[in-house]
Amino acid sequence: MPTEGWLLAVGAYLLGAVPFAYMAGRWVSGIDIRRYGSGNVGAANVWATVSRRGGAATVALDIAKGAAPVLVARWLDLGLWVQAVAGWAAVAGHNWSPYLKFAGGRGAGTGLGALVALAPGLTMVFAAASLVLLSLLRNPPLVVAVSAVFLPLWSVLLEEPGIITVACVGLVALILAKRLAGNPGTPSPPQPWGRRLLYRVFFDRDVPRRSEWVHRRPPPDQARQGDGR
Repeated sequence: MPTEGWLLAVGAYLLGAVPFAYMAGRWVSGIDIRRYGSGNVGAANVWATVSRRGGAATVALDIAKGAAPVLVARWLDLGLWVQAVAGWAAVAGHNWSPYLKFAGGRGAGTGLGALVALAPGLTMVFAAASLVLLSLLRNPPLVVAVSAVFLPLWSVLLEEPGIITVACVGLVALILAKRLAGNPGTPSPPQPWGRRLLYRVFFDRDVPRRSEWVHRRPPPDQARQGDGR
């Protein structure tokens, strides 16, 4: 990969690491979003714990920071491999942000932005299939997991270049890896590790009931200490 590609990858990682969800929590509600709801530094947690407007703005910004490095790579005529690496780097930065001691989001929004820039046609088919699946399952975390797994297959069926298929595999791997790893410091109830991994992969939570996960709050004394109120 050329020197410009490596520099772009570093820049993509640092851009992807900008925690818009954390900023929304601080600016709108004065909270550290890592201590609320799922603890995820992403748009879904902003939507559930801060506000719907904040969640919508966060997802738009997360998509933009995934697409921007890919588009810059294309503008510089650096080729599909460099564009794919730029997209991966942005998602990795979002998932493991050095600005938040390597906490972060799950990468779905940022990954979608990278995919839109890499393969718009594939993205449209992927989005349409995901909407159909959502109407059937009515479980967004499960739909994200299932759709992500089938994304490389869609790429093959649509006869996208092999590099795009590899890029899809990389994006899916980053998203699922973060689901499995979670964020450091997020409290989790004691349970067999296999059950915890199952919940994380398919439902993006550590407990059976979604309401118990997305509406969590820290104790009042800890909230004041953690949020600087």
